[in-house]
Amino acid sequence: MESKILKIAKRLKTFTLDDIIMFSELKESEIVKFLEKSENIKQSGKYFEYMEIPKTVDNFKIIDKNIKCESSEITVIAACETFLKFKKNALSPMSYQTYKTFTYAKIIPYFSKYKLKNITITNIQNFKSLMMKNNVSERKIKNILALLNQIIKHFQNEGVIPQTCIFEVKRLEKIPKREVQILTSKQLVKLFKIVSKNYSYLESIIKTMITENKKLNEILHDTQNKEHIKRKIRKDFYKIKQQMGLENYMIEDLRFCKQCAKIH
Repeated sequence: MESKILKIAKRLKTFTLDDIIMFSELKESEIVKFLEKSENIKQSGKYFEYMEIPKTVDNFKIIDKNIKCESSEITVIAACETFLKFKKNALSPMSYQTYKTFTYAKIIPYFSKYKLKNITITNIQNFKSLMMKNNVSERKIKNILALLNQIIKHFQNEGVIPQTCIFEVKRLEKIPKREVQILTSKQLVKLFKIVSKNYSYLESIIKTMITENKKLNEILHDTQNKEHIKRKIRKDFYKIKQQMGLENYMIEDLRFCKQCAKIH
């Protein structure tokens, strides 16, 4: 009934009650009742006028992005293994090996008895304190904590555990990220003394870096098993840096005084 009246009113635009009664063949009382409550029809004297009400177009909507959390009982060990599988194809072999080493050497041994959802900021702070007590370098601690944060965030974002442990690994003091260190003649003598005694294969590489001003990647460009050799060099060079008190520098950060190098 209502749709029939509206259809007629829309076609006529302006009309009387008699017009609607004639065209609709409906009872007068029904028509009057509808005309009184209709938003589309306005009365002016004995005439009625049909008015189209513009439709409100909703060009955007609110999408609920809240993640339903399972509050899973997943352990830290299982979470770490799952995360490493997830990352394996997304990382370079060297980066993946670093993730794996940090995970199995540091994160799992400390958190092996924990469920991932139960880790707190206090636990992480205690973990950091233990690494500092065990003389783990600042750079390595920062990278290990950043990896742990990645693992926790991954399972939070997937809705596996609640977002109850959210943190950021941030350096308190602004210092150069990659500082250049020019070795003095005394440091250079000490360097070659350590190298010739325990790491003789590095001697020619370091001399090439000095005389030709080349970086490690350039020197090893055509070398077979390049990534394996680079890992070995970085591992051995870290031990050398410890003996020389240069733990915060990478091998590419060191610069050699050519005048000092003449003594070699």
